[in-house]
Amino acid sequence: MSEEIELHVLAESFAEMLGSEWPREKALAHARGAQGLESAFWDQVVALGWTALTVPENHGGLGMGSEALAALHGALGSAAAPSPLLGTALAAELLARAGSDAQQSEWLARLADGSCRVAFAPIEVPAILVDGEMVSGVAEDLVDAATANTFFLRAERGGARGWLIVEQRDAGVAVVPIPIADTTRTMAKVTLADTPLRSDRFVASSPQLDDAILRCACIAIAADALGGGEAALSGTIEYMKIREQFGRRIGSFQALKHRVADHQAALVGARALIDLAVAASADDEALIAAVSAKQHVTRVVAEIARDCVQLHGGVGFTAEYFPHVYLKRAKLNEALFGTRVQLLDRLADLLVAA
Repeated sequence: MSEEIELHVLAESFAEMLGSEWPREKALAHARGAQGLESAFWDQVVALGWTALTVPENHGGLGMGSEALAALHGALGSAAAPSPLLGTALAAELLARAGSDAQQSEWLARLADGSCRVAFAPIEVPAILVDGEMVSGVAEDLVDAATANTFFLRAERGGARGWLIVEQRDAGVAVVPIPIADTTRTMAKVTLADTPLRSDRFVASSPQLDDAILRCACIAIAADALGGGEAALSGTIEYMKIREQFGRRIGSFQALKHRVADHQAALVGARALIDLAVAASADDEALIAAVSAKQHVTRVVAEIARDCVQLHGGVGFTAEYFPHVYLKRAKLNEALFGTRVQLLDRLADLLVAA
């Protein structure tokens, strides 16, 4: 299937759908309303097969790789769309690599058909201890958890770390939403109180598997950030062409032109880093490239989004204009699956070991 679909055609379809169904005006209205996930929008995403993008073909997916993953998340970031597809991608990566036959048969099909909306816990969070027939514990600050129905929680069982699969409908599961600045996504605390343990719900991890999950997350988040940065800057340039100050359009001011040109150059470099991360094949090189891209691209985009607020002048600080939506999303992207400092430390370790 992946060979039959040309990537540029796929990317164009992402942009076309989001441009039609999630235009900037709708993104702004959504941000003001803080509505979480819109079920009609999710249904469209599922119908178009986006949830099946990286799920293996033999389990109902399209079996596409990192290029398609980056293209999808770049489009979602550009539209600032409230679609919890990061968890879907990470759960598919985990199960395809380490799930049992039974786990793959059950969960990959549900990921592909969109019936499973996933919140996926990062590797570095404290693990819930699985001991006995009941599980109790707390997963704090889980992104997309307020709109998810399935949670892949970091857990430790018999000395082995991995992920515990829990559904919202399971006994003892409580989800408490946490308000966050980025209204394009949600966050919640997930509490397990004597939740019955099912042996087929634990997927053991390994250093190699953890690295594969981190690489997938870094590529998706970096692409999301880049899409948002390009959209924020493009929209700001449009605004600068019509906004007048001191009797002139502000886009004609030399100092502002220089700032925009610097941002354009930074985005070109950011895209090159993501392309390198997507193309890397050797495991060590792939992780180094992905971590490098995530820590750099998210920082650059956050700076660009902040300056887009400034370039709009006073109205840039109001809810009626779009820059704040991208700035808030960019700042959360900086923190997801490792802050810049954490990833730089990991990068240093990888380079020393290489």
